[in-house]
Amino acid sequence: MSDLNPFRISWNRNTRSQWDGMLAACKRPSLTQTSTYALAMHQLQGMKADLGVIRFDNKPIGMVVAHGKPALGTPGSQTIYRGPLWVHDEIPGEMQKLALELLRKRFRLRNARPVTFHPELTNTAAHHEQLLDAGFKRIAEGYETIWLDLAPSLDDLRAGQRQNWRNSLVQGERAGLTIIDDPNCERLDWLITQHSEHMELGGFRGASGELLEALHAHSNETTGLHLLAAEQSGEPVAGLLLARHGTAATYLVGWTGEAGRDARATHVLLWEAVQRLKAAGTAWFDLGGINIDAPGVARFKRGLGGEETTLVGGYI
Repeated sequence: MSDLNPFRISWNRNTRSQWDGMLAACKRPSLTQTSTYALAMHQLQGMKADLGVIRFDNKPIGMVVAHGKPALGTPGSQTIYRGPLWVHDEIPGEMQKLALELLRKRFRLRNARPVTFHPELTNTAAHHEQLLDAGFKRIAEGYETIWLDLAPSLDDLRAGQRQNWRNSLVQGERAGLTIIDDPNCERLDWLITQHSEHMELGGFRGASGELLEALHAHSNETTGLHLLAAEQSGEPVAGLLLARHGTAATYLVGWTGEAGRDARATHVLLWEAVQRLKAAGTAWFDLGGINIDAPGVARFKRGLGGEETTLVGGYI
């Protein structure tokens, strides 16, 4: 890397409120780059988060969180997952490559083991080349998800749903469901119990109850959890949990019992979440990943509409 690199990264110099203020200026911030997630991982796994502000001509233009578990007096191996984030807009390719070079050099100097890097970059040939040119080597496939742009009107968002999904939504709206708005997550223990049993019975992996509890414990005005539930005849039949973070939100948990499935309660709850997020000024909704091992869940998420996105992958 040339000494003429115009980028600099200042590490661990910002307060939490300053960090969260920068997050609010990012276009599509990821949950894993938030202070709330960093505190949760420290609580659960003893991870230490290094928070870096990327500067160009001394102006902050990006932010990145690296998680590591100290070992024998060293920072240990570190992971950057779904960062850096760029304030306002992604920077041009050649400039981005210089910033990536700076990140790689920093961790190479500090650690015997390289950083594991899963950048928040879409899976394009140009982004892959930038990473190779910066000295990284690809080791893993990228995260796949669906981003729903909440800028269109509710009528347009509804029109963008697949026909069978919209038909199920109409059916659910006629099923006599009562929607419970629980922004303080007073029903979180209940939903975690249902979610954990569902994962065990279905043999799939999702956010653990411990992670959800830790995220809730470290929530603040910028990043926090929001729970919605559906009741029928006074009995809970479905629940949904999302995380809001800066200008975006992420779908974390969806659970439904047999009565809820019959009533299409998850369709109603997800559409209710879209309406509430849009009303609160949220710009983007990450539907929490799509997985080929769970085709039914992927099909459900695709039905809402949105932009399918695959990230460029994991690098060292």
